[in-house]
Amino acid sequence: MASDVSYIAVDGRPLTAESEKMMEYVHTRSRELSAAEICERTRAAAAELEKVIASADERLVRLRPFAGKWHMADVVDHISQTQIRGAEELRHLLAGRRPPGPPVYEALKSGASDWAPWQTLVGGLHDANVEMIAILEGAARDEERRASGENSDAPTVLTLMVATTKMPNDELVAQLWFAELKWKEYALLQRLHLLDHRTQMRKLIAACVGGASGAAS
Repeated sequence: MASDVSYIAVDGRPLTAESEKMMEYVHTRSRELSAAEICERTRAAAAELEKVIASADERLVRLRPFAGKWHMADVVDHISQTQIRGAEELRHLLAGRRPPGPPVYEALKSGASDWAPWQTLVGGLHDANVEMIAILEGAARDEERRASGENSDAPTVLTLMVATTKMPNDELVAQLWFAELKWKEYALLQRLHLLDHRTQMRKLIAACVGGASGAAS
């Protein structure tokens, strides 16, 4: 791994290869990419996600094709809630402060996913993405000062990391662990989060469409 820090999952197990790979990605790429490059990659990930969400059939967004798992409205609400929290934490980091409050937990969402109009949820997600990109654009404009200040004294944020990993019995589960991330590492994690949920939404849309077609036949 690119870092000399040892991480342990919340269940006490060592990190799996998938989790180690995620940590290596945020550590290594945060040193290689400029603020402008991180901003553009995050902007592209947000656009990809919103394009997938726009293809969803509003009549199906609260179907649960996978028992015990979130429906599409849950996912969209979750991304909105985490993006706006993430944007606030980035704002603190870029100002040279450690963000206050607890970390952003993996299941964060509001009750609105069960009742709010779909377009309201989608609009909230778009607005949260706009806020995140605006903060990263500001960091890109201030690149020279930020780069010179990215040192061992730079503030970090306690972050709950989540990676889907294959267990010895081949079951796919989410492995969780805590890490202290600097602002570029944290920003790159937001990009990964958007891409992960883009893939999740694609699977949900396909499953819901397939289920609806089967029910109609």
